[in-house]
Amino acid sequence: MAKKKQRRTKSSATGSNKEPSLRQVPRHEQQYALVGDTLLDVENAFRLLRTMPRRTKPIDVTAWARLYGMDGNPHSPVQLGPAFDRAHAMSTNLARPLILATFASGPIEAEDTLLIIDGTHRLYRAFVEGRDQLPALVLTAAETSAITMARPTR
Repeated sequence: MAKKKQRRTKSSATGSNKEPSLRQVPRHEQQYALVGDTLLDVENAFRLLRTMPRRTKPIDVTAWARLYGMDGNPHSPVQLGPAFDRAHAMSTNLARPLILATFASGPIEAEDTLLIIDGTHRLYRAFVEGRDQLPALVLTAAETSAITMARPTR
């Protein structure tokens, strides 16, 4: 008769009773996003998305790449920073959805602005490879506000 392998269980002293949302997150989720002069906690965005799952929405790669100046247009409203690593971008996993934050720009939802807070490297790779669409998870304006760490006072 074959023996069953026994699994070791962590004792409560090692922190195994932590809530799932507070446990260690994967390395790729340990990051912040700087959008203009607003600092966002992307790690908390991942936690929020795990506790409140939603369907992905397809985004148009070419349109988003143009918005981010990936087509070489120096007048694009968003520009890649000097630390953007194109070599790293080509090794990214295109199956992982981008995360878009919603910034309330006016009194009606149609005036809201969506910006990438996780996935710019994946967008670059998809653009270079000629892909049409990528999956994205969209945070609401309230969720974006909840992960905002610092916003300048005016």
